[in-house]
Amino acid sequence: MTQEKIRKAVEEYLDKNAHSGGVEAEMLMHVPSSREHIINIGTSIMCTKLGIGPEGGGFVQAFVNNDLRETFGRADQINRQCIRLYLLLSYNLRIPQ
Repeated sequence: MTQEKIRKAVEEYLDKNAHSGGVEAEMLMHVPSSREHIINIGTSIMCTKLGIGPEGGGFVQAFVNNDLRETFGRADQINRQCIRLYLLLSYNLRIPQ
């Protein structure tokens, strides 16, 4: 499994399910720079969770470690609005082999 395959699966999942993350997350997915940021973070979360490639940064590590306080403390403005979406992604995404 490659990072590119994971990124593609993350992008498809987020495009189909952004509404599940709440109004703010869904709106952010329509802003090109925010959408790219959300896809990058979602990909980093999944890669870190699966042990593929380099580990993510502080926000991603806190998220993957299930440290809610640290996750919110390290979240930027976009990620703060997308934590629910990332939770759904990390729980529901199935990456084809």
